[in-house]
Amino acid sequence: MEREPNDRTAITADGERRVRFRWFHDMRSWIHARPHVHLFWKVLVGIVGGLVVIIGLILVPLPGPGWLVVFIGLTILASEFHFFHRIITWLRAQLHRFWDWAKAHGPQWLRNAADRGKADVDAAHADARRSMRRPARPGH
Repeated sequence: MEREPNDRTAITADGERRVRFRWFHDMRSWIHARPHVHLFWKVLVGIVGGLVVIIGLILVPLPGPGWLVVFIGLTILASEFHFFHRIITWLRAQLHRFWDWAKAHGPQWLRNAADRGKADVDAAHADARRSMRRPARPGH
């Protein structure tokens, strides 16, 4: 059965399927196939993700995108650590609950924002699951 192209694949003029960011997937496969490199990679991702989360928490009381930086840091951590992936999944469920409430009770501008926000989070979550090579579960 022929799969439809998505945002990660493209059909070239000669009908050949080309995967976007193939080099990134190849690099991750190479890293995961070598235990010592994989350990170094996990430590590096942990340090970078942790620093981004800490910087985001410092920025929270200041004007600007503090919480966005925290969520970006959690997403970096979730790319290699299942515990943080569960946190991101829980946060996604809470956002869905808020957007469902906003659609039912909020003003029109909030209803429109809820539709866009829910779709954006679902797309980002699906991309994160693909990068971890996990199949998407229905309703998650």
